[in-house]
Amino acid sequence: MEEILRKLVAFPTITGDETAVHQALDYIAGFVVKRGMHAQRFDSNGFESLIATTSPGNKKPTVMLTAHIDVVPAPESAFELREDESKFHGRGVLDMKCAVAVYLQIIDELQDRLGEYDFGLMINSDEEVGGKDGIGPLLEEGFAPKVAVLPDGGDDWQIQVYSKGFMYIKIAVEGKPAHGSRPWLGDNANVRLLTIIHEVQNLFPEQKPDSNTMNLGQFNGGKAVNQVADHAEAFLDVRLVNEHEKTRIIKALQEICDRAGAELTFLLNGATGEFSLTNPYIKPFAECIEEVTGVKVVGSRTLGSNDGRYFAAKHIPCISFYPTGGGHHGPDEWLDKKAFYQMKDVIKSYLEKTAR
Repeated sequence: MEEILRKLVAFPTITGDETAVHQALDYIAGFVVKRGMHAQRFDSNGFESLIATTSPGNKKPTVMLTAHIDVVPAPESAFELREDESKFHGRGVLDMKCAVAVYLQIIDELQDRLGEYDFGLMINSDEEVGGKDGIGPLLEEGFAPKVAVLPDGGDDWQIQVYSKGFMYIKIAVEGKPAHGSRPWLGDNANVRLLTIIHEVQNLFPEQKPDSNTMNLGQFNGGKAVNQVADHAEAFLDVRLVNEHEKTRIIKALQEICDRAGAELTFLLNGATGEFSLTNPYIKPFAECIEEVTGVKVVGSRTLGSNDGRYFAAKHIPCISFYPTGGGHHGPDEWLDKKAFYQMKDVIKSYLEKTAR
């Protein structure tokens, strides 16, 4: 299993590197097909995905083992698996090539009995930039497992039971240019957009973990300091506590922009994720974690998001967690060696309970 992880880390699958992603998916597809899985490849706007199932053409397996192969940018040296006595280091060891390595190891161990199981493998390559060309289109294609396993959230074995919904939006305003010494002759798009942003801020009276929040991530406007700006645009990251609040905020945003003559564009829209540990597909996984690791699963809540939102939108339970590790997206990303092997035992035990 360590050698599989080493090979996966060596692929510099930074989001958008089509060559590296294609090579990594070639390796994964070749590995699972050789062991009896039935694989299909997909492409959406240049982002490749792979699905493999234990029976041909099965769009509705009981369990879908899910992961993304893409990683955030890193120096070349990060794409070499390093280790010390207790940890693996390298880009993607936790987020989330360890999951792919575990899946491949399980398929290798079950290859003589795959016909007894009903599960699939779903690997996409654009999660780090929103995932809209990965899991989303695959689910629209009709893939609908009874449960998805996604080791991409929830620290130290805690299964994620809640994640905020989110929207990435753009607000654009057109103005009229003029010389900076004669602002009355123009219509300053920057000033108009600032007024709009101030009104949008009033929709978010609190900025707390348990409230709706808004972050002004980018503001671009004007071409020169001595010119009245004829165009301005702002990019906002909005996080919502539930889908009802999302509907309310969308309506309010549209009303503000309509009054101001601004263009409102939704760039990404992620559903709130709410899953119960008592769900009949999630409860056995929590039991497997406790049996293998001794960790009591009480659930975790997160302010971020992952591909689980696509399953949530389709009312498919999603088991999202992380083995022991840390530093993802940073230079010191690491994975606990013991937890790596425990993750294989947890997921394999879960398949024995639910996918036979």
